[in-house]
Amino acid sequence: MNRILSGILFFILPLSALAQSEEAGFTADRPGATNSVDVLPKGRLQWETGVGFLRNKEDGFKDDIWTLNTSLLRLGISDYAELRFQGSWLKSDGDFSNENSLADVAIGTKVRLFDGWRFVPTVALLGNVYIPSKHFDLMPDNWSGQLSLAFQNELTSWLSLSYETSMMWLDAERPIYFYGACLNFTLGDSWLLLLEEYNENTTEGTDSWIEVGAAYQLTKRLQLDVSTDIYLNYPKNFWNLNVGVSWQITKK
Repeated sequence: MNRILSGILFFILPLSALAQSEEAGFTADRPGATNSVDVLPKGRLQWETGVGFLRNKEDGFKDDIWTLNTSLLRLGISDYAELRFQGSWLKSDGDFSNENSLADVAIGTKVRLFDGWRFVPTVALLGNVYIPSKHFDLMPDNWSGQLSLAFQNELTSWLSLSYETSMMWLDAERPIYFYGACLNFTLGDSWLLLLEEYNENTTEGTDSWIEVGAAYQLTKRLQLDVSTDIYLNYPKNFWNLNVGVSWQITKK
């Protein structure tokens, strides 16, 4: 694992010099499973959090999962890089599971590598280190990592295409592979609509999803969002709803 993390840092540091400085406006990595390519400018601090409910009746058994809190704290350390800290608290109440646990605790970074040119997309690199714990069932037993590449093409003044691919090393025998694409529709100065398809490939097969979401810019530093997913493997047995807020704590 130490070799993986060293490789991530070795890859990030020289490529970050290629990134062009850009003063970003408000940007958030929620809703949606894919991440934006934008980073927070130096000194900017942002908190993104939400709650969610998931009902899964796959194989005839009910499993309700409450995301009581999912949080991402982002800090801009330069005009092309940010530090990130994330964590969630999940509660499962089902026919065969009853868990109440901290999950997905990680520290990471996002680096904007290239600002895009004509048909060439904007590119960002994301890296996470997942913190292990023996006391929480939904946290890994060993140090784990994730490495992602995010891309974005500006198709029109109101439509963009973002897509991402990643590998996550957890306690499984092989990495989890993620790939997804998202259409982002900007309506005026306040509304953002998204339509996203994403997939996770594990040792048990591929899970495929479609997400529909909306975000509303309440103020220059505050965004509200709502989203729902369709599980394509078992669409009739799955339902979820997520709501959240992104708050840029520090001013420009």
